[in-house]
Amino acid sequence: MTRPQTQPKLSVPSTRNRQRLRSRDWPRQPRRDPHVRVITQLSELAGSDMSIIASSSRPWASATFIGAQHRVILRFAGKDAPERAARFAECLPEAEFAIAGHIVADACVDEWLRETNKREDTADQDCTDKGHQAQAEGLTLRITVLTVEDW
Repeated sequence: MTRPQTQPKLSVPSTRNRQRLRSRDWPRQPRRDPHVRVITQLSELAGSDMSIIASSSRPWASATFIGAQHRVILRFAGKDAPERAARFAECLPEAEFAIAGHIVADACVDEWLRETNKREDTADQDCTDKGHQAQAEGLTLRITVLTVEDW
């Protein structure tokens, strides 16, 4: 004896009872990478006579947050580079970053590297003359900024 092959009835709820899908019910769209905006904000905070040597960004996630870790190497040049770098490092942790869709969770200086290049002429002239001694000073900072997506 063979059984009749029947398909189970599918009941489709009426439009009145059916839940309407809202945009918030769908998976959210991925956010734009804030790396360029982080670099722009750091440049504004650091001021003039500063250059960006390198920068990188990588995704970061914890049990409750999604974000990115940004690493930037800044170089301050000039005679007053140590003072400007110290002011920058002092105000960096408390700085307010305006990055749409993201919150800066942490910003800190990881490493300081002082550069001094001293050149002296070998002529038999008086070396106390400032024209014979050129000194270029610079200070390089390695910065880490952690951003999390704002829901």
